[in-house]
Amino acid sequence: MARQIPEGERFFNFEDAQKLKGSFLLACELFEDYKFVQLPTLEVYSPESWGLSPFLIGTQTDGNILALRSDWTLSLMRFLNSLREVKLPLRVFYWGPVFSPKETERFQMGIELIGVPFPEGEYEVIKRLVEYLKAMGLEGLSVILGHTQIVKGLCKDEDAKERLRKKNFYGLKEEDPLYHLLRAYGGEEVLKEFSERFKEYSSQCKELRHLGSLLREAGVKVLYDLSEIRLQEYYTGIVFEVFHPEVGYPIAGGGRYDELFLSSKAVGGAVYLDLLLEVL
Repeated sequence: MARQIPEGERFFNFEDAQKLKGSFLLACELFEDYKFVQLPTLEVYSPESWGLSPFLIGTQTDGNILALRSDWTLSLMRFLNSLREVKLPLRVFYWGPVFSPKETERFQMGIELIGVPFPEGEYEVIKRLVEYLKAMGLEGLSVILGHTQIVKGLCKDEDAKERLRKKNFYGLKEEDPLYHLLRAYGGEEVLKEFSERFKEYSSQCKELRHLGSLLREAGVKVLYDLSEIRLQEYYTGIVFEVFHPEVGYPIAGGGRYDELFLSSKAVGGAVYLDLLLEVL
């Protein structure tokens, strides 16, 4: 008699395991010009070095608290900040699991580009991730661009951020900035209308327009969502998500973070591999 797998514990069947293997081999091929990095799965927890809720699992004999890796970007930055010298620009790719108390274990393939400013950094990261997804056989992809500075400027508290996450218009009046932020979704006309209403964010809209134009020239379908909000607080500029028409949630995402490694310019993104298994 087959034993039931406990809730929260995940096994990949042989077919899905083969797909995950293929995703790693493909990444090794397509990102041959990037340095592969293997970081610890088990880390010593310190509140200032962690972002979202950590997956704490125990303590060492010296009292240090141990946690499972929850964010590849933060782990990479901790590693780079420990080195005496890092030659920039630096291109890195990773493949492996991240952990959280809620979702337990998820697999990601991601790339990080350190030392490259806007728009070259964003363009390369998004274009390369889209090429990776297409090489996996996925078509009809669309990239949604947003800007962290707009969200942080108009969202003054956690309640406002939660509205954005849930796309909640309830109770908002037209004079409320969040009302217009939530409506700011679509093509370039969105940027024009928003920058005319909120002139203080015209430079951010200009950045979004410029990057979108570059990506479209490369054959990438681009839309804008100025209410796009990432869970991680370390993003400082443009953020993005990638969608597939058969999946109702983002299959990849990332953005710019310029304050994690010695104030260097940096941008990265990850593909959420376990969410793709149904469409591969």
